[in-house]
Amino acid sequence: MKMRPASLPVILIAVFCLHSIAYAASTLEITHPWVREAPPSARVLAAYMSIKNPGDSAITINGISSPDFESAEIHRTVINDGVARMLHIKQLDVPANGIIRLEPGGLHLMLFNPKRMLAEGDTITLTIHLGNETCMTVSTPVVRQDDDHSRHHH
Repeated sequence: MKMRPASLPVILIAVFCLHSIAYAASTLEITHPWVREAPPSARVLAAYMSIKNPGDSAITINGISSPDFESAEIHRTVINDGVARMLHIKQLDVPANGIIRLEPGGLHLMLFNPKRMLAEGDTITLTIHLGNETCMTVSTPVVRQDDDHSRHHH
């Protein structure tokens, strides 16, 4: 088979991306992801999950994106004088052999301007951008918020 010169860069990029996906998937373990269902007019939703790093060195998360939203950010809830505020976190370091939990009232993802209406039972895609220039994709269900958070945290 004769290869056109333009094909080689495309093949190299595809191989790099496949390697990056395999590397990223083996470095962090994402469990119990979920997005809180919001009214159809809501412009901001929140996402939660547990992020485990089974490796021997810390891994940095540089950002989050989603084809289902205009933008996404990592946030931390802080309470000052009884008032809750959300602070944008530029990066999140997952310690070696550690777990970080994104949960209501703490670290979480803010998802801005959904591109479609989302209801319980729908699934969104989140892309986690890592410090080693790789990324991993997580399918995340939309769930109705209830008073029992136990089904989301283990």
